[in-house]
Amino acid sequence: MLGLAALPSLLLLIDNLEAANSAEMVVTDEDRKHWSYLPLKSPPLPVVKRTAPVLTPVDRFIIARLAEKKLAPSPPADARKLARRIYFDLIGLPPTPEQVEAFARQFANNSRLAVESLVDQLLASPHYGERWARHWLDVVRYADSDGQESDADRRTAHHFRDFVIGSLNDDLAFDTVVRWQLAGDELEPDNPRAIAATGFIVAGTHAVLADNLMEEERTRERFNDLDDMITTTGVAMLGLTLGCARCHDHKYDPVPRRDYYRMLCAFNGGDRAEVPLAPLEEVRRYREAEGKWKGELDPAKKHLDDWLKDARKTHETTARNAKIDALKVSDDEKALLKNNPDAKEAKDLAERFSKELKVEDKDFLPLLSDEERAEWDARETALKAVEARKPEALPTALAFADFSAKPRETFLLARGDFRAKSEPVELGFLTVLTRGKSPADYWAAARAGSRRSDSTQQRRALAEWMTDLDHGAGALVARVIVNRVWQHHFGQGLVRTVNDFGARCDPPTHPELLEWLASEFVRGGWKLKPLHRLIMTSSVYLQDTTFDAAKARVDPDNRLLWRRRPLRIESEILRDAMLAVSGTLNPQMFGPAVKAPIAPEAIQARNMTDPYPKDLKDTSSTRRRSIYMFHKRVVQNPLMQAFDGPDAQASCGRRENTTVAPQALALLNDKFVRARAIDFAERVGHEAGVEPEAQVRLAWRLALGREPSGSEVESGTAFINARLQQRSTRDPGKPETDPQNLALTDFCQAIFALNEFIYVD
Repeated sequence: MLGLAALPSLLLLIDNLEAANSAEMVVTDEDRKHWSYLPLKSPPLPVVKRTAPVLTPVDRFIIARLAEKKLAPSPPADARKLARRIYFDLIGLPPTPEQVEAFARQFANNSRLAVESLVDQLLASPHYGERWARHWLDVVRYADSDGQESDADRRTAHHFRDFVIGSLNDDLAFDTVVRWQLAGDELEPDNPRAIAATGFIVAGTHAVLADNLMEEERTRERFNDLDDMITTTGVAMLGLTLGCARCHDHKYDPVPRRDYYRMLCAFNGGDRAEVPLAPLEEVRRYREAEGKWKGELDPAKKHLDDWLKDARKTHETTARNAKIDALKVSDDEKALLKNNPDAKEAKDLAERFSKELKVEDKDFLPLLSDEERAEWDARETALKAVEARKPEALPTALAFADFSAKPRETFLLARGDFRAKSEPVELGFLTVLTRGKSPADYWAAARAGSRRSDSTQQRRALAEWMTDLDHGAGALVARVIVNRVWQHHFGQGLVRTVNDFGARCDPPTHPELLEWLASEFVRGGWKLKPLHRLIMTSSVYLQDTTFDAAKARVDPDNRLLWRRRPLRIESEILRDAMLAVSGTLNPQMFGPAVKAPIAPEAIQARNMTDPYPKDLKDTSSTRRRSIYMFHKRVVQNPLMQAFDGPDAQASCGRRENTTVAPQALALLNDKFVRARAIDFAERVGHEAGVEPEAQVRLAWRLALGREPSGSEVESGTAFINARLQQRSTRDPGKPETDPQNLALTDFCQAIFALNEFIYVD
């Protein structure tokens, strides 16, 4: 134990520690030397042996790293395997047997031309945007409901999802996509797509608070919302965990707490809103017309309401007595209700028959004179005429809008506590990524180019800094998105921590390749489609998946990419593939999300503002691609959940890939899986006839993109025959069951559960 004599020294030590902890972080030149913060440079292409399989510059970097370990890439995969790989990778749907055969024929004549042609064809498909939008929606935590306890539905959130799909299909430059998501309404206020893009900011969870809650609770929720906005912006666009700086200077990265709150200024000036998707002038005219209409409506309503109020006073007693006379009660009770309504017995009676005793406007009609009826009709007709002139409402989207042109005061908070304000701060960005141009310069330029008077232009300044290659964060933004694209083609990014490029990140396996790809990406106008083409036509992408024990001893995790890593399709693509091979996929694009049936026992949430319906039917409208399926945060689809679909509570840069028993049980018991197996069996039976061998061959080609082997035909036929015998003896004589169809359905459902159906390659 310490004696009293040691107390002063202990207190001094505590004071020194508190002083050290309260000192603000200073970003140094040394901090700026971290590889991801540096300006972009285009490294020279490595020299490799002439015999190396180089198809694009990407191969030079991969082969050079393999050569350092005395490794070589694997041979290319066969045509049918590549067809399936490319189709799933780019559009998320399996190729038809005809498409596989066409590719195989072209591949046999000119393999390189065949690959390039197929990649170009699928990049031009509208399904490309549907497939790749899902990756970005994971990152930006998109869903169709608020989450948290009430989990209210978001009926106009789909406009942001549609923007992402459309921007991918149009190959909109990614720097434009970034700027629009942060400040589309400020940059292009007449462009509905740019306005809808700001749904990125407000895509996170949100609680709609009751009116009777204290202001402190509202402020707490507001700062949680703001933290979600800045945290998601950080991980999605910069690959940095900015949220760590809410309470204190970042523990590992050069992100001072002050930088966090200075960036917060951009979002503190506004909030989520139903924003009109129309040009400014059209919005102005609508609001002017709406204001004029309301100026006519209110007097017309008052004109009628005042007259009805007087009429009620005159006839209310008579109307109520008529209601009392109609009650099935004794005469004494009726008299009590009429003559002594304040008595306890009368009040009890009135409460018991409250519905029957409610006097409505229609109850006065028989009591009115002809003149009074005419006056009522005239005033009601006048009100309806005004109501009919209501201006047609503009379409709206859940998006972001500033409160006014005046910025809200933002404070530096101690330990993230909104009650502990220390000093006001002005708009700013990350010091470590800001060179030669101040935040004030960006803001001044944004205000100088402003086209609207109801916005601070702070988000526009942030957006311009975010994509500025010379003075801002543009180089890091380019590296992050290129790494995300690489991850989805190969299963892992060149930087495996795709949402963290800071000091604690997993270093890039091929730093020169990442730098070269980012430089080429920017040089090509920030376009994603050429990046896909560059990667997918490389020999490293076209490799086979064959395992090599000797190579695995040198590089057990295949970090150097000496073979193609087999990839499991995501939960949404698994569902889409079942729809596609069963011939029931509804190709309708865009629009409000559709609520697909979910088993009632899987809906456990309570107290929701908009409960998920328990009586939905499986119809053509629910068989759209999974990206259009309503994603309710508190009620996840069991099949999506079993196969690691994210819950959209926070940004998901890389999905977990688990292999657990519930996945097999879902494929065995899920009603959607069984329904698609029935459809698949009906298709196979119709196209292949009744012979089991022909059915097996067709099912194999439709589902797996290849002919079955002799043993697969034999085992598949034996399975169908065995199930036919079992089905025939289990339910003999039941007219509603056809054993042959049920046996084929069982076989088709078994195909859905095959590894080869669930895994590409």
